Amino acid sequence: MMNEERRYAILLNGQRLEAPGPSITVIQLRLLARIPAGHGMIVEGVGDQPDRLVSDTDTIDLSESCPSVFSKPPTAFGSPPDEHA
Repeated sequence: MMNEERRYAILLNGQRLEAPGPSITVIQLRLLARIPAGHGMIVEGVGDQPDRLVSDTDTIDLSESCPSVFSKPPTAFGSPPDEHA
């Protein structure tokens, strides 16, 4: 009987990435996928659970399923109006 090592995965912006273990911190995910520090990281909710914004120190559990995570570039709300208008 062969003993196969279990693989863990995460979907980041629709791309499947292999993870080194059953959990990964957001900072590890940023480094793995080269996501800039200023981008927000959002874990997609499953079923009726809401999406949640996570910080670099949060850990994402990969042991039960392959979660979907999205990165979001910073958004500037309230930009000054165009002076030439």
